[in-house]
Amino acid sequence: MTMIKIVFYGLAAMLGLFSPPVLAETKAYQIELIVFLQTQPNTEVFDQVSSEIEWPSGLTELSAYNKAENTTLDDSYAALARDSAYRPILQVAWVQPVEEKGINSPVHIQGADGKLNGYLRIQHDQGLQMVVDLEFSSKSGDRGSKNLVYRLNEKRSVKLNEVYYLDHPKFGVIVKMSSL
Repeated sequence: MTMIKIVFYGLAAMLGLFSPPVLAETKAYQIELIVFLQTQPNTEVFDQVSSEIEWPSGLTELSAYNKAENTTLDDSYAALARDSAYRPILQVAWVQPVEEKGINSPVHIQGADGKLNGYLRIQHDQGLQMVVDLEFSSKSGDRGSKNLVYRLNEKRSVKLNEVYYLDHPKFGVIVKMSSL
């Protein structure tokens, strides 16, 4: 090894030891989610009978995060509950740390009866984005009827404090992200 290479590697090692580490900045966000069934008739044909979600690694259970103290979508939930065309099945709100760069841990979203299953992931690549991949299973008690699975898989750019509606003919999702 030449003397120049030795000096170069030595300087590089010293700079690495004495320079401050580059850390991704983390912010906390409140995420609110409402999932509801839509009971209006439609003519679309659905033939999915098993889950097609490609589960990402690092899935975190919702219970691992703190519940949000105050929620802002309560009026939306109440309005859905009053309208016979909709049936709310889940309302959750949590506080999640989100790194300023890259893809964050997906959060497992699941209904109490097991018919709703999937995840929500926040990404901070080129702006703030959310990925929602949820499935609702019809799981009826009739042995003769086919168990259908309805999937909503969407990626959206989001702005803080705005309400987003994700639509599927059988169910819908309302999401809001706020900075803390």
